[in-house]
Amino acid sequence: MQNDNAAPVKPALAPGRLAYTVDELAAAIGGAGRSKLYEEIRAGKLKAKKLGARTIITTPAAKAYLDALPDMAA
Repeated sequence: MQNDNAAPVKPALAPGRLAYTVDELAAAIGGAGRSKLYEEIRAGKLKAKKLGARTIITTPAAKAYLDALPDMAA
């Protein structure tokens, strides 16, 4: 039996972590693939930085992205 009044569960990011690679963020939030995250970066919805050849997403940018996602309809 499901609890229809339960708040949606948001993915948990590791406490104290400064940044994620695209692969690490995809694994942390589950359900999002690398391609989708790169698409969101290109669209300006997910802010990323470059560290050499590596694309990284800071924890505050990841949280802002997740908070901006629409809520599911009941």
